[in-house]
Order: sequence, then C-alpha cells, then structure tokens
Amino acid sequence: MAQQPLIHYHVRWRPSGHQPGASHGLVAGTGDQLRSVVLLRDNPDPRRLDLRASLRDPFENIWVRDFNLNSALKVIVLVDTSASMGYVGKVNRIHVAQEISSQLALSAYRSGDAFGLYAANEMINKQCMLPPKANRGAWLWVKHHFSKIKPQGQHADGLFSVVPYLPQKRCLVFLVSDFRWQAGKLKSLLKKLSHHDVVPVMLQDPTEFDELPKSGIAILRDAETGLGQFVWMREHLRTQIAEIRAQHIRSVNDASRMYGNKPFVVRGEFSSALLTEYFMERSA
Repeated sequence: MAQQPLIHYHVRWRPSGHQPGASHGLVAGTGDQLRSVVLLRDNPDPRRLDLRASLRDPFENIWVRDFNLNSALKVIVLVDTSASMGYVGKVNRIHVAQEISSQLALSAYRSGDAFGLYAANEMINKQCMLPPKANRGAWLWVKHHFSKIKPQGQHADGLFSVVPYLPQKRCLVFLVSDFRWQAGKLKSLLKKLSHHDVVPVMLQDPTEFDELPKSGIAILRDAETGLGQFVWMREHLRTQIAEIRAQHIRSVNDASRMYGNKPFVVRGEFSSALLTEYFMERSA
C-alpha cells in the first residue's frame, strides 16, 4: 500500500460508547474534556483533586474534576461495485476505491476506532462484508478482497440492502462511488442513512471529458450497461456533454448537502491529506 499520511477524520457529534478511543465522548471516564466538578464522595479519585474549588468551599468539602471519556467511533465504508466503477482512465476507479478503504482502515485502527466495510452492486457482495470492529489487519483484508472484485451490474441498489446491517448507534459512514445512478437514488439512500454521519466520496477521472475527440466519429458507451452509440463529435455535442456532467455534479452536491455533508471529490488519484483537509474545513 502506498505510504500516505494517516487520515485525521473528525465528527461534530459525541459517540456514546464506553470503548476508549480518540473522539470526545458523552460518558464519564478518562479524557481531556472537563465534564463537571463533583464531590470526592461521588467520584472517589483523589488524583483529580480540584484545589481551587475545594479551598473556595465554605463547608470544606473536597472537590474533584470529572471528565468525559475519549470514546471510539465506528467507521464504515460502503463501496459501489457496479460496472461504471470498473472505468479505467487516468486511474483505475476500483483501485482508487480500494486505496481509500485501505487508508481509512489503517487510520481507524491507529485512532482506536472500529472499521467495517460493505460492497454492493445490484446485490450485496457477501464475500466482501466486514462488520465493524477494531482490527489491525483490516487494511490487508481490504486489499485481499478488493483484488477479487470485478465491477459489474447496471446499478448499485444493493447498497440499500446494506442499511439493516449497520449499527443502530450513529457511525461515521463513507459512501464511495462515482454516483452514476438514476435520478433520486442517491437522495433516497442518504435518507435511509440519515441517522449516521455520511460522507459521500465522489470518484472522478479527468479523461471522462478531457480526452473526448473534438471532431469526427466517436463511440459513446454507457459505463453501466456497456451499450455504445456512434456519434459525430462536434462543438455543440461537447458542450452538451459538459452540461450533463455539470448537472450530475450539481445533483450529487444538492443531495449531499440536503443531508448534512458536501461530497469529498477525488479527481484521479486519492490523497489522504486532502481528506484530512476536508474534515478540518467542515469542523471549522
């Protein structure tokens, strides 16, 4: 796996689990976020003695600091493996999805978080299901199982069937796809996932538009169905294709923002540093 810096993801909510991790939690425990100041009898830990509060108390009670536990998250990746994810241009799209998943698996382990992954096209890929758990070898599991995936199928509706497999408590979910879906499908899936913190990861390739011939006969092929059509390329048609592509990007942005997060766009190669920057921007 390429040596990239770890992904430092950040959530704007507090996990409620009791498993220690790196995120600010809701339950009392060892952490760096002050919860309250309580009497020693209520929290008998003299190591957390608050001298100022104790000296100010006219009844000479002894007070100690109570902190929130730094809790673990559950990080889950949902991967579209329909036919369009097999597109090879400047990069191999399914390999980019593998790189993103691997880096997230490694980053989750280093942060003390659980990692899970589910892949689907028209149906769930039962051979590529990893329920969320703390696993130091998850990135190797991802690499091994992605090598067996052959993108196929005309849509990714199998991702809807993944929803019941997800934990009931809120998770950080990465939805990795090129989103070459029918109108309204992304919005419907995000609605079903609205209980979770979902980050749509949109995969793009510069060659999808930049390498279209400027004139002459060309074959435009549907990436999902494989059907091709002969066309005579001209400036008006190139403009039309550009408008359709822009409309597709706008629809993904609109659906994503409706449910809380703008999409993270990967243009060609994946950079973990840019994903960290994305989280820094959204937490600002």
